[in-house]
Amino acid sequence: MAAHYASQKASSTPSDDPQLMAVGQFVYERGNVYAGLPACLSCHGTHGRGSASMPRLAGQHPSYLESQLLHFHQRERSNDSAIMTVISARMSQLETRAVAEYLGALK
Repeated sequence: MAAHYASQKASSTPSDDPQLMAVGQFVYERGNVYAGLPACLSCHGTHGRGSASMPRLAGQHPSYLESQLLHFHQRERSNDSAIMTVISARMSQLETRAVAEYLGALK
């Protein structure tokens, strides 16, 4: 099964809101110092491609990413040693949506 999924090509979901994408890119690359929010790329890597220990986020459907951040925030998902619970609690609704849109558009 792993070989099947590894052979799949990455896809993306283009956004029609360039301003929202710009906010998402900013938060992903730089975080929000005023909210104590670290840059997402510090763990998930440049362009959301992940690593051996971090999941790839690039190309995930924006609504899926947004819902998973909400699950972390509500403590309904806890497979990450609680770091994403803390991070998602520091994200505004705008930042959550913007990061999801930005990542969804990446390949």
